[in-house]
Amino acid sequence: MGELGEQPGARFAFELSQGEDGSPLVKLRGELDMNTAPQLDSALAPVIAKGPNRLVVDASKLEFADSSAIALLVRWANLVPQVEIHQPPELLRHVIARMGLSGRLRISP
Repeated sequence: MGELGEQPGARFAFELSQGEDGSPLVKLRGELDMNTAPQLDSALAPVIAKGPNRLVVDASKLEFADSSAIALLVRWANLVPQVEIHQPPELLRHVIARMGLSGRLRISP
């Protein structure tokens, strides 16, 4: 699992793998914010550059996401035809719906 962030309580980790269908799968844990989003974007850049048709983001262990996280998800959705967010925290789910992004960022369970 890749570790990002240096302050206690502001830790962020991710794990990049492939889903059952071969699609990239990134599992997020901790806080995705303006300090960690650019680093995550850089880490996934080679994967996104390969032009996958689908990207799965497991947000079940995400504790916090600010506007930088939303911007990153939208950026990925502009580059990948299908971005699925699995089990996002309720607040993230609510923000995506209220911003009208549900058509671009598919949320499952």
